[in-house]
Amino acid sequence: MHRCTCVSRSIFRVRNLSLHLTSMAVNNTGVTNNNASPQLTVTAGIIIIGDEILKGYTQDTNSFYMCKKLRSLGVKVQRISVLPDDVETIATEIASFSSKFTYVLTSGGIGPTHDDVTFEAVGRAFGEKLYPNPELATLVKKYFGQKDSCSPEMKLATIPQSSCLNYGMDKRTGDTMKYPLISIRNVYVFPGIPFLMQRALESLDHLFRNEHVQFLNRDIYVNKDETFIAPVLYMADAKFKKHVSLGSYPDWVNNYYRVKLILDSDSSQHLQEAHNFLMENLPAGSTVPFIKDPEAGAAEAVHSLAESVRYMGYGTWHETI
Repeated sequence: MHRCTCVSRSIFRVRNLSLHLTSMAVNNTGVTNNNASPQLTVTAGIIIIGDEILKGYTQDTNSFYMCKKLRSLGVKVQRISVLPDDVETIATEIASFSSKFTYVLTSGGIGPTHDDVTFEAVGRAFGEKLYPNPELATLVKKYFGQKDSCSPEMKLATIPQSSCLNYGMDKRTGDTMKYPLISIRNVYVFPGIPFLMQRALESLDHLFRNEHVQFLNRDIYVNKDETFIAPVLYMADAKFKKHVSLGSYPDWVNNYYRVKLILDSDSSQHLQEAHNFLMENLPAGSTVPFIKDPEAGAAEAVHSLAESVRYMGYGTWHETI
């Protein structure tokens, strides 16, 4: 077991990405990115762990946050799995995900109690035993005030043998985070508490960033039902699906539009072409302008209006009122 340096983490990421892309080319698993070229594709699988999720006791918000964040980093999330607190079930899924995706992010199952079994499951997935990590043991003693090596808190310091300790950076202060995120091969073990998960992911987002891809999207709002515009959507999908994904999402309660169309691509050119095609082929008068966050652009809109009034020769606002 060791504390990963920046160099060793980078070497591991490059090696893992190379192996992943090679396996995808050979095996043709069918989970490649339809938009980005295969050479640039970076993928992720998310595993949410906890009986409380499956029983409806707790609502999962972590997968939503992870998907949104990873997308902004140029990573395509290809699968989400929600699992019970069962070692064998988790281990089987981790082994499967690890072989299919560039990165695997787990959430939940880290703690001092009987149902916190994620580290054990990761170890089993890769055939590794768990050992008390001295550096983590020191941190546990510091934060929990425990010196007994058999205390429940020390379970937090017991991790698979090849684990890396990844210390993030607080972007607000520039300080190094005091507690590391544990990774084993291409599996990153995040806490289940949303605040802690978000803090860890934000501080370590550089580990997942794909510098070669930036996902872009455009929205179109339509005041007609899906059945009315379906033929045009089929045409657009057939024409652009190699480079652009098109999603159609009805909204039955909105009094301004009926359907929201989302175009998504890693190519601004293809995105614009698909957008132009839809705007030209959707029924006349069916698209409507819609501002998702009117407050965000309110100041700029007022300033523009004031400038337009001045330009028309009416003087300043106080002169015209």
